[in-house]
Amino acid sequence: MTTSYPIVFEREDSGAVSAYVPGLPLYAAADTPAQAERAIRRLLAAYLEDRASHRTPLATPRATIKVARVTTGGQPPVVRIVSIAALLGHARSAAKAAAARRNGARGGRPRSK
Repeated sequence: MTTSYPIVFEREDSGAVSAYVPGLPLYAAADTPAQAERAIRRLLAAYLEDRASHRTPLATPRATIKVARVTTGGQPPVVRIVSIAALLGHARSAAKAAAARRNGARGGRPRSK
């Protein structure tokens, strides 16, 4: 079984990087983003292993992540709440765009050669 836990990374004013898992009592801090990622990954694994060893039900993530998209330039700023997919953008490769035009309703996946 695979469960996804959201993890938030923040750079502190001191330059340190903190990481936490919303809804769980897990927090780690380190000097670099890579160190913070390793620390929170180890901490989450240890937490879940401890829960399993005590036969305590594993915690399920309760956090929902959304993105605030803020448009400035006018008064007042416009704030829209959108899904996390908005962070990924919608650009696609030239090959996929060409395949979509060729394939029409069959989808845009390029044909393998």
